Amino acid sequence: MRLLHTADWHLGKIVNEFSMIEDQRYLLNQLIDQVKKQNVDVVIMAGDLYDRSLPPKEAVSLADEVLTRMVNEIGVPVLAISGNHDSSERLEYGSRLFTQNNLFIEGTLKDVTRKVTIDNVNFYLVPFADPAFVREKMQQPNIRTMEDVATYQIEAIKAGWDPSEINVLVAHGYVINGTAESVESSDSERPLSIGTAEYVPVGILDGFDYVALGHLHKPQKVKDDHIRYSGSLLKYSKSEANHKKQVSLVELEKDKVSLTPIYLKPLRDMKILRGSFDELLAQRSDDYIFFELMDDDIIFDPMNQLRKKFPNAMGLEYINRQTITVSDIALTRSDLKTKKLPDLFTDFYENFTNTTLPMDLRSFIEREFHEAERSTP
Repeated sequence: MRLLHTADWHLGKIVNEFSMIEDQRYLLNQLIDQVKKQNVDVVIMAGDLYDRSLPPKEAVSLADEVLTRMVNEIGVPVLAISGNHDSSERLEYGSRLFTQNNLFIEGTLKDVTRKVTIDNVNFYLVPFADPAFVREKMQQPNIRTMEDVATYQIEAIKAGWDPSEINVLVAHGYVINGTAESVESSDSERPLSIGTAEYVPVGILDGFDYVALGHLHKPQKVKDDHIRYSGSLLKYSKSEANHKKQVSLVELEKDKVSLTPIYLKPLRDMKILRGSFDELLAQRSDDYIFFELMDDDIIFDPMNQLRKKFPNAMGLEYINRQTITVSDIALTRSDLKTKKLPDLFTDFYENFTNTTLPMDLRSFIEREFHEAERSTP
């Protein structure tokens, strides 16, 4: 069987006030072309179809268009689950009707995990649910963490499966191999659980022939090739600028998995450009850009100037400047009573620039304060 593993479309996503809907439509059209070209048997979307629980109408329209084309125009079954960004109930609306057309959407937690069998391959669809909800719905008082949730769900699946068959798990979570550092996360991923551990040990997933995961935005495996994240559809934060986004073409047999990454070309890339202001201003690009200025001096209104060459500029920071905290420049009442204004200015300047105020500038500041004091009535 040939699976196309995708996840984290985040339709309706807004990054630094830029709507990504046009970029998402452009990439999803390429995805449809790949489904045709690669003769895919099943498409998986492992959670976070939308970016928020109340998606904008443009996002819902795009999802309807893409999913309809896949199941009606191409005739390929689509398996989708809810992620932590989705509204479980809204995502599942109409799912029983969709099933007749090979669109299987599992949004809400069930007493028994839904199994969909296609060409003798069993797909277990596990929508995202937090510990408090699972504890209440399943009347399991010992469920406190995401690991407890996963253990409960996987044990229930294995109690009723045939391990000699091909079994695929579709899930949305934070799976690790020992420590959180074993996988790479990004800034655009929302925490799965507040106040409890969100990590799931990879060993819980032993026995499945393939595990299609969603949540982490970088394409990566967890311990073994058959347990992996496809990554997000697009780059959705500065921390993802160096990701090489892909979807995973999986050729699956019993006890044998082969993977081929399929790279889609975005309408606009997301990049980090580093250099002096003058060096950057000499360039131009329509991509989404985060600037890292190496100038020591503050530039007046740099973003508006840069946007003349970079219309999709997203952010800017001075990387050589010291970050000043309130405690660094905090003054006591005694300081304000005893220190002269030029001295207070000197303290502020040296804290902010991490350099010594030049003597000629110091003399100039003293003269200006002196003149100001003399002219004050």
